[in-house]
Amino acid sequence: MLKPHDFSFGPVRNPLPVFWLILDGIRTIQIEEKHHIVRKGDLIVFPPGVPYQLHAEQSGDPVSYLSLSCMIKLGPFKFHESYPFPMITTLTDSDAITRLADLWMTSVVLFEQFATTLQRHIDTNEDKQMQLTTSLGLLRVQGAVQQWFALLMELLLPQMPNQLPNIDPRIVNVCAYIQEHAHESLSLQKLAAHVYLSSSHFSYLFRKEMGQPPSQYLRNHRIQISEELLVQTDLSINEISRRVGYNELSEFSRAFRNAAGISPQAYRKQMRITDY
Repeated sequence: MLKPHDFSFGPVRNPLPVFWLILDGIRTIQIEEKHHIVRKGDLIVFPPGVPYQLHAEQSGDPVSYLSLSCMIKLGPFKFHESYPFPMITTLTDSDAITRLADLWMTSVVLFEQFATTLQRHIDTNEDKQMQLTTSLGLLRVQGAVQQWFALLMELLLPQMPNQLPNIDPRIVNVCAYIQEHAHESLSLQKLAAHVYLSSSHFSYLFRKEMGQPPSQYLRNHRIQISEELLVQTDLSINEISRRVGYNELSEFSRAFRNAAGISPQAYRKQMRITDY
């Protein structure tokens, strides 16, 4: 990304973590209500669901930065849920910055090549040889992103917590179950029965371990999946509603608006016109 001083966007809420590496220039960004001055060598992590924006300046040099968005998971949990990322880290090792930037660009280039190959396969419905080529391209992307993320974590390690939270394995089991069956009707009784607990004890244990009731966790997961589908696919709003477990479109639209502050249609439009 190379943006002139008067370029701005936002606020936007991305369903996935967004990572920036500032290569040159100085700009003001805003994360929720807080303003930050960022410059060359700053590594920025925008948490999923948190509004952020880039502010325009009256004058000055362009700002150059790398941007990448992806989701890393540890079992049923997203990495940032277990290991909260520091929002802004200033990198001082020029060699490390160069290595990170190189891996960053490699990941982006391989992903673009994979996307082109996949689209050609979809458009032409080519044979098994093409399917093998697509799979190989995906493996290359995954390998590059894993190397990028490993170096990223190495650079962030001094600011990260030392241990993962110790979550009751029954709750881990239920969280995985919710993620696999979010399109189904999931009552408190059904979730409790999945791990052989009474509804009252399960509800208490889930809130104790996760800091929220099961119904809120399920609702948040459904909204996050719907945000990803709105950004990454051309599925109709009605189809997305069905895929995340809402039988009535009006119920889905109301839940989405309560969570995101805007309608599903407006969210899709906002994310697709934002050059972040």
